[in-house]
Amino acid sequence: MEMINLDRAKIRKLLIVGLLGSVATGIGDFFLGYGENVPMSGIAGMLMGNAQNLSDGQLIAGGLLGMFGLLLEAFGFFGIFRLMADAAPKQARLYRIGVIMYIWLAPIGCHMNVGVFNMAFKYLLNAGYEDAVTVGNKMILSFCMPVYILLFIFWIPMLAIAFRVFGKEQTPYPGYAKWFNLFTGVVPTAVIGLALTAMGSKTEALGSAIATMCLSAGNAVTFGGLLAVMPTEEKFQEFRERFAGRKQQPDNL
Repeated sequence: MEMINLDRAKIRKLLIVGLLGSVATGIGDFFLGYGENVPMSGIAGMLMGNAQNLSDGQLIAGGLLGMFGLLLEAFGFFGIFRLMADAAPKQARLYRIGVIMYIWLAPIGCHMNVGVFNMAFKYLLNAGYEDAVTVGNKMILSFCMPVYILLFIFWIPMLAIAFRVFGKEQTPYPGYAKWFNLFTGVVPTAVIGLALTAMGSKTEALGSAIATMCLSAGNAVTFGGLLAVMPTEEKFQEFRERFAGRKQQPDNL
């Protein structure tokens, strides 16, 4: 009987790299979010209202950590792709397209520019509030939003595919592994962050930082959860035998 080439050890390594990447990105997010907000108008004020209370070191470290962390997260997503590639090849191919777009858009287009635009906005405020808000709004709408929208066009289908494939047990994992996903980490992290922000000035900076980390927390839950409940080699072997008759040529990273 022809066996499926599903390497548990390799997938485990990829998930570990993804988890480390989400931790690095989360630390970067914390740096970019840890500062009290100043009431401002417009979308720039909403997204960069704490810019003038962030040090240059925070902005640089936050941007760089997020850039490298998001790149490492992509290795974890490739591990998830590998888990589904044999039993659900069509969905896996769509998932892989999303991962490739994630690599292209997320590290620099969606994270590094957060540090860049916050620093630019911080110094623009020194030149005048009205001009800073006007230019800040233009920067976000012209450069940030198109990239964010394009990323989520590919990222949301990735999440839906993983939820469906894990739920149908088309991987070696049990069906409940579908709950190790972005939203399981995002929602409680965002709620905690917003609650701390609303409690007053003493916890506002911490709450802002935690809320900023919510997407990284979601990815950490995904990779950490899959590592924590990773099936044994015997379960992987059972999966190989189960889908051996439907084997397709495995995709390489």
